[in-house]
Amino acid sequence: MSFNLNFQKKHTYNSLEIGITIDALLRHGSSEVTCLAKVDSGSEFCLFERGVAEAIGNDVESGHNRLFSTLTGNFTAFGHELELETLGLRLQSFVYFPETDSIRRNLLGRQGWLQLVKLALIDYDSALYLSPHS
Repeated sequence: MSFNLNFQKKHTYNSLEIGITIDALLRHGSSEVTCLAKVDSGSEFCLFERGVAEAIGNDVESGHNRLFSTLTGNFTAFGHELELETLGLRLQSFVYFPETDSIRRNLLGRQGWLQLVKLALIDYDSALYLSPHS
């Protein structure tokens, strides 16, 4: 049995980098910031560096408080609803920002991104295909 899928966007990523990295644009009100983010299907949530929130004028601690557990310990982050754009696709999303500057990575996880899109990867070709989930 075969399946046909259609996608709006195709992105070729650098296979020499660690992980799959794409541009992410976050908007809060009239402010926006672009950063690099890793596609992370193992991450339950989208998580962005605290500096990203500060760059768009977002008061980090005013968001929904959540404790995150990792292999190396725990940390607190705060969730905020904002616009997240990846590869030209604009999504209303809920993302988290850590309480401290110690988290130095931006992750596109399941809730807030993967559950809002159709995604296909052909790693052999370094190709990522993306469409909004309808």
